[in-house]
Amino acid sequence: MSSGTPPPGASEALRALRERFRASAGATVAGFEAIAAQLADAPDAAGPLEALCRELHRVRGTAGSYGFVEASRLAGRLEERALGWVADARLDRERRAAVVLDFAAALRVAFEA
Repeated sequence: MSSGTPPPGASEALRALRERFRASAGATVAGFEAIAAQLADAPDAAGPLEALCRELHRVRGTAGSYGFVEASRLAGRLEERALGWVADARLDRERRAAVVLDFAAALRVAFEA
């Protein structure tokens, strides 16, 4: 077997991991909706912003690894924006919750595709 050839069963294992990740997508989207609700109440609260950045980073990497390219791209774009929110408490302050809700809706569609 060459170094570029996956070991026997690797494709099946990756497929199973991808499906497990897809099955958890609903909970992931619900988590972003919960963060949006927190941001609606307190747009500059450190806890929800940190959770948002952490979850966006996780989704960006994991979704890309499992072939959900659009989900990874969406998470990456919002991650950059959310890091801006952490750096500047005034940036998009009144729109943060709406932006995260829009992202959650788009993420749901990306996982269903």
